[in-house]
Amino acid sequence: MVNLDDRIKEELEKETSEIDTLLAKEGGLPDMVSAAWHGGLRRWIWFTSIILLPISIVMFWCGYEFFTASTQDDRLFWGICTLLSAMPQIALKQWQWMEMNRSSMMREIKRLELAVAALAKQTK
Repeated sequence: MVNLDDRIKEELEKETSEIDTLLAKEGGLPDMVSAAWHGGLRRWIWFTSIILLPISIVMFWCGYEFFTASTQDDRLFWGICTLLSAMPQIALKQWQWMEMNRSSMMREIKRLELAVAALAKQTK
């Protein structure tokens, strides 16, 4: 009698090549970014990107002023301004990356649902 663990191991080894071909089809980061820009929350991605543009300009301007300041007080002021303008930049970019991760996970869950449905159909 074949042990259940051995049967599971054999099935997983058979499916390894299928998984490798699926992973090779994935385009990686460019596909994840594209999916976020065209996914269900695409309007929010566009909105946050539009907001990020002036925030980025202000952040770089404050950074430039920091490095060109002549007095210690000016450097302190522009350094704090640079940090304060970097915070919303970081927060909005973090949200965009989490959205990319969410959409990627949802795609994987849908693939698993389809695979389970196909297996259920085969066993009947």
